Amino acid sequence: MRRVGSRWLVTSFVGLLALLFITTAIAQSDFGQPVPGQRVYDRAGVLSAEQIASLEQRAAAVEDAGAPAFVYLQARETNVDETIDDARGLMDEWDVQSATGARDGVVIFFNLEPDDLEHGDYAVVAGESLIEGNVPQRELDRITDQMQPLLEDADIAGAIGLALDAIERDLRDGPPPPPPPSTIERFSDNVADGAFSILNIIAVGIAAVAGWFLVRAFPTRRKSHAPVVEATYPPNDTLPALAGALVTGSVTDANISATLLDLAARGALAVEPDGKKKVRIRLIDGSVVRPGYETSIWSAFEQQADADGVVTGKQIGKVRSAWGGIRTMIDADMVERGWFDPNASRKRMPFYVAALGLFAIGMAAFIITAIAESFWGLGAAGLLGVAAVLAISVGMSIPTTTPDGDEAAASWRGYKRYLKSAGKNPQADLDFDTAMPYAVALGAGSALDKRLKAASADGYLPVWLGGSQADNAWATGFYPYWIAFNSSVSPTSVSTSPGASSGSGASGGSF
Repeated sequence: MRRVGSRWLVTSFVGLLALLFITTAIAQSDFGQPVPGQRVYDRAGVLSAEQIASLEQRAAAVEDAGAPAFVYLQARETNVDETIDDARGLMDEWDVQSATGARDGVVIFFNLEPDDLEHGDYAVVAGESLIEGNVPQRELDRITDQMQPLLEDADIAGAIGLALDAIERDLRDGPPPPPPPSTIERFSDNVADGAFSILNIIAVGIAAVAGWFLVRAFPTRRKSHAPVVEATYPPNDTLPALAGALVTGSVTDANISATLLDLAARGALAVEPDGKKKVRIRLIDGSVVRPGYETSIWSAFEQQADADGVVTGKQIGKVRSAWGGIRTMIDADMVERGWFDPNASRKRMPFYVAALGLFAIGMAAFIITAIAESFWGLGAAGLLGVAAVLAISVGMSIPTTTPDGDEAAASWRGYKRYLKSAGKNPQADLDFDTAMPYAVALGAGSALDKRLKAASADGYLPVWLGGSQADNAWATGFYPYWIAFNSSVSPTSVSTSPGASSGSGASGGSF
């Protein structure tokens, strides 16, 4: 396979990354100032005087052939990518080009290991006009390939001389012809060439068949005909975590956060300030905690509480490690009530497997396209990628809720609709003490944020954040601590012209 043939597809992306890194590389490297007439800079002290003199002559020959050339060696612990960045940084800082905007310079750069100067990383960078002319990217790769054996034999001077001589010949006589295509390259060219290539035809066929099946399989989330009527108050006594799971069709950390607010409102615990904009949780009365997932939540906090029943903000982070099991318990509760389908995950699996298969075929199409350097082949890869995304969408759209669960969710959808509208209308009647645990579970908490902030400024103290037990502590308003509760419990110089290295090509390696 050609080392460079596939690179053209990502040249622009790589160029953007290079521009981002060049400034950093220059800042980190102290190249010093160039000396007039000097082209070889051995900051590592690995070359003899005779070797430097020979390389100076060869670099001068490269310049005579039309390309200013500099060689730079230093002792620095890096990798190949950083060495390429250093080479481009030197090219820009020293303006290695025959004239402004010419972009026709050459830099051969070495970062040698400080403790072992016979090993390190190297890079050969050629300006854009050379890459587009007599020193194309494939030639840079060929040169660095030939340098590698010499470097592995610790012949650094020989490798540099080889590179300079090759670049001089290329500038005077043109690069050697590219090697004949390999079997895989010929195959890729045959199947990916043209808009109506074999690859595109196969991809269209696969995507069309997959799309037909997937569209037919796309489920409708609503399984019941129960009306959704806007409700101004919780429609029944379903606990917040369960109501939220009904409406969203899943169990997340928000269900646990809502349960904590509900437990605080019922007097089981209190959320209290713990320093500036931090909160702690105080356990008060475990007798009001219901069996099941509520007991598990209580136990998780109890294990981290001190002798006074206080769980600090730092300890809350440790409590969250138990929440995966608690989510599973809430899910099991939903299944037991007949509201969640226990086989929903199994029903989704075929679509996820299909998505994986389509993605794998799409990646194969992209690789073939890259080898063939065929723009048209990108259509095949993209089409298969779209089909893979569609398969994932179908799988995710298979509802977790059963028909009974969807019917039970209808009234709660109406309550969620009211909460969202009330968030936009400050005149709408809203009991925050009752509403907030449900709003968090239903996914409507953010809609009430502005009204909560205003209520805090007006002196309102919610029962789910400590109530009367913390009146003095909340004197400045509860809102900053509400934010702290959520984060603790449910975290989730200008140049007018391009530099000398702009558009440059690079190749290198380690030895």
